[in-house]
Amino acid sequence: MAYLEFVIPARSWSSSEKEILFAKMAQIGFEGFIEGDDDIQAYIDEAHYVVEELNQLIDELAGFKIKVQYRFHRTEDQNWNEEWEKKFAPVVIDERVLIRAPFHDSSNDLACTIVIEPKMSFGTGHHHTTKLMIREMGNHILKGKRILDMGCGTGVLGIYACKLGAVRVLGVDNDQWAYENALENVSRNGATAMDVRLGDVGVLYREKFDMILANITRNTLVRDLPVYMQHLLDQGLILISGILAEDVQYVLNEAYRCGLDHMNTREESNWISLTFVNQRNPDQQS
Repeated sequence: MAYLEFVIPARSWSSSEKEILFAKMAQIGFEGFIEGDDDIQAYIDEAHYVVEELNQLIDELAGFKIKVQYRFHRTEDQNWNEEWEKKFAPVVIDERVLIRAPFHDSSNDLACTIVIEPKMSFGTGHHHTTKLMIREMGNHILKGKRILDMGCGTGVLGIYACKLGAVRVLGVDNDQWAYENALENVSRNGATAMDVRLGDVGVLYREKFDMILANITRNTLVRDLPVYMQHLLDQGLILISGILAEDVQYVLNEAYRCGLDHMNTREESNWISLTFVNQRNPDQQS
């Protein structure tokens, strides 16, 4: 698989400006980012690159007073993947959950330790949205519950659900690399309650879940929320992240249209997580 590597000068950028860039680029298909001292490297599958979408994104960012310049070249994925792994450090969330790679020292493992082989899939615990989701999951009873993790990436959220006692977890991702990576991580962590499928909402069939996790882009969330409702049990929860503060209303509007009740909002560095409850039986909804 060939990728395009974009190098974006960002010496004077704030962390907030970088986060906005990452979110917007993810919406048009960019899959990984490496922050250097003076620049950002961003990667997209060559087959998914559309120059018009990138130009539109640059125009949008100009509205945030973020000026984007770049150069790019074609590269093989293993080159930037290895470079990214060198910068992957263990993450501790609220002194309760440790996320590390297999090549890290295990002597400081916590009772809840998740071992993730990163391979450029989203969900290593470093990003604010993953942390927000893990914190929110820890506030709910998952023991004995059936959990769906949409856009599962590395599988980290689904694996955590297993550690919290979920009886059944299904991870779904439409990226072949993420799918294979999630399978490896599920096996590595002994998460026997978790299965992984390659695809999108079309592979859910008629299954129902007590909780749906969706740490994905705003556009996908808004598009697929009505489908999630068909697979959410009465009184079931939907935990959502992957959205910036300025995009929250788009998701709230669609959630209300679907009949979901808003329970909780979390925020970290301009990133948002939302929790909703399904107060009605989906089979009775129009």
